[in-house]
Amino acid sequence: MPAHDAGGAARAGWLVLGGAAVALGGAFAAMAGLGDLHARARAFLGLFTLAGVAYGIAALWVVRRPPPVGRGLAAIIGAGIVFRLILLPSAPTLSTDLYRYLWDGRLGVAGVSPYRYPPNAPEVAAFRDARVYPRLNHVDWRTVYPPGAQLLFAALARVAPDRAGAFKLAVMGFDLLTLGLLVGWLRALGRPPTWALLYAWHPLVIVELAGSGHLDAVPVAASVAALWAATRGRSTLAGALLGAGAAVKLYPLLLLAAVWRPRPVRVVAAALAVLGAAYAGYAGEGWTVLGSLGRYLGHEEFNGGVRAGLERLLGWMGSSGAVAARLLPLGGLAALAAAVAIAGRRGEPSRRALWLVGGYLLAIPNLFPWYALWIVPLLAVHPLWPWGYLSCAVALTYAVFYQPVWAIPGWVVAAEFGPLVLGLGLLAGRHPVSFALRRLAPGRPRGARAARPSAAGVRDGDPPAPGAGPAGAPAASGAGAPGSPAMGDMAGGMKPSR
Repeated sequence: MPAHDAGGAARAGWLVLGGAAVALGGAFAAMAGLGDLHARARAFLGLFTLAGVAYGIAALWVVRRPPPVGRGLAAIIGAGIVFRLILLPSAPTLSTDLYRYLWDGRLGVAGVSPYRYPPNAPEVAAFRDARVYPRLNHVDWRTVYPPGAQLLFAALARVAPDRAGAFKLAVMGFDLLTLGLLVGWLRALGRPPTWALLYAWHPLVIVELAGSGHLDAVPVAASVAALWAATRGRSTLAGALLGAGAAVKLYPLLLLAAVWRPRPVRVVAAALAVLGAAYAGYAGEGWTVLGSLGRYLGHEEFNGGVRAGLERLLGWMGSSGAVAARLLPLGGLAALAAAVAIAGRRGEPSRRALWLVGGYLLAIPNLFPWYALWIVPLLAVHPLWPWGYLSCAVALTYAVFYQPVWAIPGWVVAAEFGPLVLGLGLLAGRHPVSFALRRLAPGRPRGARAARPSAAGVRDGDPPAPGAGPAGAPAASGAGAPGSPAMGDMAGGMKPSR
C-alpha cells in the first residue's frame, strides 16, 4: 500500500474509533445521570442501544483493520478505563446482587454462616439494618454463593464494611485483570492485541461490572487465565485456575472439557483439589454448605432460550413437559461437553471453550444479562458476530422493568435469539464441517500475524475472517410473574420478589 494510502487508512481508523469512543463515553455518562436505572429502564435501554451500535462499529473496524499495537492498544485500554470510571460511582440499581454480597460478608466477619440462616431468620435479626437488608431479594433463601465467594465477601467487609463502592472497585480490579490477561493471551495466540477492544469497550461488561458490581468478574478472570495457561501447554495450572474460579461461581468447571488434554486426570484433580480446599473451610456445615443452591437450580427461571421454546412445544404434557423442558437443554449441554472432551484433539482450547460457553448460555434456565459476560473475552479471540450480537442483545431483558407484570415481551425474545439462530445457521451453511469441528472463522485480518505454536506445540486456531466481528445492538428474552424490584442471581424470574 502506498504511504499516502496507509496514512489515510490510519487517520480513518482513528476517526472511527475516536467517534465510537465519544459515543460510548456519552452513553455511559448519560446512564450515570439517569440515577435509578430500574425506574428509568426505557431511557437506559435507549442509551444501551446507542452504546451497542458504537461498540459494534468499533469492534468491526478493529477486527478488519487492527490499529498499531503501541498507541492503539494504549488508547483502547485508556478509553476502557475511562468508561468504567464513569459508572463506578453510581449506585447499582439494575440488580440487587451486590447487597447480598455485603450481607454475606457482614455475617462472615461476625462468624455466622450465611449457609445456615436466611436473612429473615430470627437468629440473624441483629444484623439487619435500613441500608442493606431492605434491598435483599429472597430474604427467605440462604446464600447460593460458594466458599471462595464468601472469603472474598468477608475480606472486603473487614476492609470496607457495607461499602458498595468499595466492592465495585474490587470488581473493577478483577475486570481489568481480565483485560490484561486477555492481551497476553492474544499475543500468545498471534492475534492482534488490539482485539482486546472487544472486551474492553463492551457495553455489557461496563454496565454489569463497573455499574452493578457483579461477582462474575472473578470467574471470568479465572477462565481467561486458565485458557491462556492451556494454550501454553500448562494444562494442570489451567485446571487449578478453573477450580479457583468455581470456588467463587461454579460454572468455570464446564471449561475442564476444553483444557483437560493431554493430562485429563491431572487437570481434573487440580480443579477438584482447589475447589475442595475452598469447601473444606465449611466442612462442619455438612450439606447445608450448599445453601439454597438446590432451590435456585430447581425453581428459578428467567430468559431461558431453549427452555422457553421447549415449554411451549411440550406444554400439552403439563408438569412433566415443564420438567422435560428444563432437563433436556442441560442434557444437551452435558452431551456437548462430552463431545468436546472426547474430540479434544480436533480443536484448541479457545475454540472448544467458545462452543461450551455458547451452549451453556442457551441451555441454562436462567440467562440474566451478566451471565453472558463469560463469552465476551472469547469473542476477542474468535470474533463471531452471532455470539457478539447475543452478548449485547441480552441486555434487553431489562425491558421487564417497565412491563405491567414480571415478564419479558415476545418481541424481545425474537430480537434476542432470532439473529443468533440465523447467524449461526448462515455460518454453518458456509462451512458445515469446519464450523463444527475445526475453524470458527477462516482467514487472517490485515495486519495480523500467523499464530505461533504454544508451549505444547499446537496452534490455537486461525484468526477470523475480515468482517467477522460482532455487531452490537441490544435485545433480549424470558418469562415471569408479578413484579420484582431488580434482577439478581437470587431475584425471582418467574416468582415475585419477597
